[in-house]
Amino acid sequence: MTNKNHEDNVSASVQSSASVDFKVKRGAGSWGYIYTLLGFVLTIETGVMGLIVPIKWPWNFVSLLVLATLTIYLFLYNGWFQNKLIGFKIRYEEQAR
Repeated sequence: MTNKNHEDNVSASVQSSASVDFKVKRGAGSWGYIYTLLGFVLTIETGVMGLIVPIKWPWNFVSLLVLATLTIYLFLYNGWFQNKLIGFKIRYEEQAR
């Protein structure tokens, strides 16, 4: 004897979570290259900001601080930018001459 009015309530819940965290630890050679380029870029920025005549004190100093802060952030804290710099260095050094 079967019950034709029988209803089954079946629920299934499956949750999955996967996370991948990839970090790169740079060596002393890479950081030396990044610091050297940072010094060159900051020196050039300082010279260029001094040559822009329409910007007067204190706005030239404020502009230099904003630009230098952005540059320092890119060079020291932005992994994508650092990877591009190191990739450029590797590509340049491995060219046949």
